[in-house]
Amino acid sequence: VLDARGVASGATGHTVGLVPTGLPTSYARAVERYGRDTAQAVWQLTVDNRSSLISVADERGVIVDRPGSLVMAMDENEADLLKTSAGMLAADGFDVSFEGGDPMGRGFKAALTYPDDAVVDVAALTESLLQGFDVPVHPDTEVYGLLQDGDDVLVLARGRTVRARIVVLAVNAYAPLIDGYFADKVAPVRGYTLATEALDAGVIPTPGSANSFLFRQTIDGRLLFTSWPNQYETPAAGPDDERADVNLMQFVGHHFPEAANRFVKRESSMVGISRDGLPLIGAVPHLPQVFFVVGFAGCGLSLAYAAADLLAELITRGAEPELLSARRLE
Repeated sequence: VLDARGVASGATGHTVGLVPTGLPTSYARAVERYGRDTAQAVWQLTVDNRSSLISVADERGVIVDRPGSLVMAMDENEADLLKTSAGMLAADGFDVSFEGGDPMGRGFKAALTYPDDAVVDVAALTESLLQGFDVPVHPDTEVYGLLQDGDDVLVLARGRTVRARIVVLAVNAYAPLIDGYFADKVAPVRGYTLATEALDAGVIPTPGSANSFLFRQTIDGRLLFTSWPNQYETPAAGPDDERADVNLMQFVGHHFPEAANRFVKRESSMVGISRDGLPLIGAVPHLPQVFFVVGFAGCGLSLAYAAADLLAELITRGAEPELLSARRLE
């Protein structure tokens, strides 16, 4: 593993650790965008992904909590969408419930509950996987180019050049910097994470989301908030767009005012968004031994393990990852 910085030091380690069902948009809007069959298949993929993640975490001795999660509506239009989504999800076999009010008492308009959603320490899980499979990790080794050299691929990186028969590119937002193939397929946007000092227990009894915001309270009382430009509602912003930071501060100030002046940590990271908001799996056409899985659009924990299974099938058997195949954007 060649890592530009260190294990889980980028977007992976800056999440709130929520493993949610679905995409960061309402099911009703996903159906409108992708069609009912595709939306149902994507939601099911996130359910399967959660099961895989929990199984792996259990094997590695990493604690996974199962508090469920709430999807909150911030206005009446979102409340109507949530209500519609709840009916569609139930009809499609997903375990959800809808409440036309605010169970948190935080100024939201409605809530949809996914009772089986989970929370995990992402950094601990990532480190345990690398250690468990005895994978050599080279930190501070930023990759800046790939070259075909006979039957091998040369990976050009800071401080070293690696020769490999097969390369997996899992750089998400940074894919366009490594190969031009991704220039019109993955857009980098900046996400933000805020963490407070320890507060009284029960401020956020159930982790949740609202539009492009995620929030939860850790076991030691800290509140975690994450936000990124929501590509499902507005066009993807560029990496220098700071609206997500401003919007996150306004969101916290309005719905969680006791946290507004208690922040002890603020981080930003790059998130890769594909043109249609779904991850991309495939092989670079002019470098067929370079496989990739990129463009998670802020839903890495929802789909990473399922995507890894699909990628492995592509590499070992040539099985096309139909739902997430990059060919759909070519």
